[in-house]
Amino acid sequence: MNTTNIFIQVFKRYFTHFLVLICVIFLQKNQYIFAQPPKENLSTSSKKAIKAYQTANELFKERRFDEGLKQLKKAIEIDAKFVEAHYKLGATYMLFQDSESALPCYQKVIDLAPDVDKFKGAYYNVSLAQYQQGKYELAKKNADAFMAHKPTVPKFIEQIGKVQRDCDFAVEAIKNPLDFKPTQLPAPLNAFYLQYFPALTGDQRTIIFTVRKKPATSKSNIAEGADESIYLSQKNDQEQWSVPVSISENINTPENEGTACISADGKTLVFTSCDQRGYRKIIGECDLFICYKQGDQWTEPENLGNNVNTRYWESQASLSADGKTLYFVSKRPNGKGGRDIWVSKKDENNKWLPAENMQEINTEQDDISPCIHPNGKTLFFASKGYAGMGGFDLYKSENVDKKWLVPTNLGYPLNTYEDQVALFISADGKKGYYSLDKYKDGREVSSLLQVFDVPEIIQPKVKTNFLKGIVYDAKTKQKIDAKIDLFDLQENIKQASTESDKQNGSYFIVLNQGSNYALEIHKKGYAFKNMTFDYSEKKQTEPLTIDIYLDPIAQGTVFRLNNIFFDFNKFDLKNESKIELNELVKFMKENPDVKGEISGHTDNVGNAQNNQTLSLNRAKSVYSYLLEAGIETSRISYKGYGDTKPDVPNTTPENRAKNRRIEFKIL
Repeated sequence: MNTTNIFIQVFKRYFTHFLVLICVIFLQKNQYIFAQPPKENLSTSSKKAIKAYQTANELFKERRFDEGLKQLKKAIEIDAKFVEAHYKLGATYMLFQDSESALPCYQKVIDLAPDVDKFKGAYYNVSLAQYQQGKYELAKKNADAFMAHKPTVPKFIEQIGKVQRDCDFAVEAIKNPLDFKPTQLPAPLNAFYLQYFPALTGDQRTIIFTVRKKPATSKSNIAEGADESIYLSQKNDQEQWSVPVSISENINTPENEGTACISADGKTLVFTSCDQRGYRKIIGECDLFICYKQGDQWTEPENLGNNVNTRYWESQASLSADGKTLYFVSKRPNGKGGRDIWVSKKDENNKWLPAENMQEINTEQDDISPCIHPNGKTLFFASKGYAGMGGFDLYKSENVDKKWLVPTNLGYPLNTYEDQVALFISADGKKGYYSLDKYKDGREVSSLLQVFDVPEIIQPKVKTNFLKGIVYDAKTKQKIDAKIDLFDLQENIKQASTESDKQNGSYFIVLNQGSNYALEIHKKGYAFKNMTFDYSEKKQTEPLTIDIYLDPIAQGTVFRLNNIFFDFNKFDLKNESKIELNELVKFMKENPDVKGEISGHTDNVGNAQNNQTLSLNRAKSVYSYLLEAGIETSRISYKGYGDTKPDVPNTTPENRAKNRRIEFKIL
């Protein structure tokens, strides 16, 4: 099963005997599109035309559609005013999604019998065909004409109502186009028959995408032609993309692997597998798998399990920047309708929780291809359920105060009457990546990776920056692994968590602009380390590269607690201090042999005795917090040094701020 070319594209390209059978049933039941008036009320008196028409009906029952089409055309050649034959011919073309051929047939019906109520379905179908071709004003006109005949079937009233609304929306959108100028990604990318669903790491140095090679030319290479695989390309120092290669032998198999997403740090991959031949264990039609990068190698993929996968179809995953939240598409029941977007989160034990339906986003129609921006607050996706240009359009929603806002259409010409089904927006919000599909005779003949400058109006509201570097042992300079937590000090929450690579010590973490952050670094056997980033005011920042050096625990080692806060001339701990204090508690519990002194320091402003008292009371406040958290009194002490031990000269306001500090000295 093709994992990434979603059902609407499959429907347009491939027709199985089963689908034809379903279409025949639909042909017989559809009131407006396919049903024909009784034989005695036919609009022609030509016996030859009637015979050809009736023969066509019999051929359709036998699923001999090509022969049936010839008979309908013969009937029209005999009598060009044979309304029913024109009607049935248009219906047959529509059945196979050929609206271009269907349109003149239905238009002829309207020309011949504009006011005949039993042919009101022609207005419906002309409107639908024009809508599918992006002829919005004409489509709206015929939709209005259809409604003037007062149809009674709710399904068709609802459908034509959406056509009317979409046409109104599209006409206005075309009047206000986006500054949208896509270009094809350069060679050596776009080297395959099909390439689609691009995704990039946070630094935009690595791109992954799904590949299908050229169609099979013989039975011996059918599997090769149909096989989907995940490929990767990287930018070098000259900003050129490398020749795409298979991402890993551990991931790609002779079965289909596709619609992959990669975490911002490039260390976690989630992809879809539709393995029908036992290469890996599948729960349903298609399942989501996860694997991790260690050094230069990917681990063996693991099925994400029953809280994510079901016996139905799951695909099109998007992973949050920290790898803790997964958005994906499923056909499982109990959704809002069609294919829905679902979300699963990891608990404290790194277990995926049962997936929940995104009720605020999903509609009664298909909602697909979620792409969560690295800021964690902007979701891009495709849908048929909102006002749009027709088919699938691209939308975005912003998360404000933990609620998703009503999605907005990304506009024209990013959206058109054709299906737009997948979009990736870079971490800085400035570049958009997608695949452009080209068709011939209803069949996809190419799919090319494209890039464009994202118009400011549709950029994520919350901009992101990233911090990366390598963690070292401060004494040996050996690259080491360590846990790194990112805390939002303004919201008093942990925003992200990662670990540096065990083999090369590298780390990567996303920072949202508009807040103050604390970075806490832990490794058993090493002194606790922290640092602070202030992005509350800056509008534009460059990515940061900071290497971290951890000191092995040893007597006399001193580390500063940067995120302990007090009001001016007071010693009561402010609420935002709890983040760092809790991390200090964790450090003490992870290293039970450590004993330490909490040291308070001030600048030299004011009375020396008052400074010494203030520093002592502030150190005591931290000491008391640790005791309440369960740290034994035998392991900690406190002392105030006032202004007697400045870290830097008290010559500037910035230096004096550095001297007002709390430190922890290992005894």
